[in-house]
Amino acid sequence: MLPVHRVARRKVALVPAALAACVLLAAGCGRRATQADCRLIVDKSVELQMRDLSLGSPEDIQKREEQVRAELEGELESCEGRRVTDRMMECVQAAKATQELYDCLR
Repeated sequence: MLPVHRVARRKVALVPAALAACVLLAAGCGRRATQADCRLIVDKSVELQMRDLSLGSPEDIQKREEQVRAELEGELESCEGRRVTDRMMECVQAAKATQELYDCLR
């Protein structure tokens, strides 16, 4: 069995997949993603994954969000300007589980 911190890193490593899904949205609909949209996707992904691992204290989540943001700064920039819809962003914000979040981004 892997130590919890190694499992957490593996799970949070899935965050780029969420950004990639954002990037692949159809170009013909919606609006351009803002920095706030992209950060919401990352933050929600980190929050839900850490809850899945029972590492969900607000302080732990905030600390990990800051680490992930720093690690993914380039990918966050590539997310900005991609097409999103208000419905998709509302879905991201309301997601209660990691799979729900990924379903929002499809």
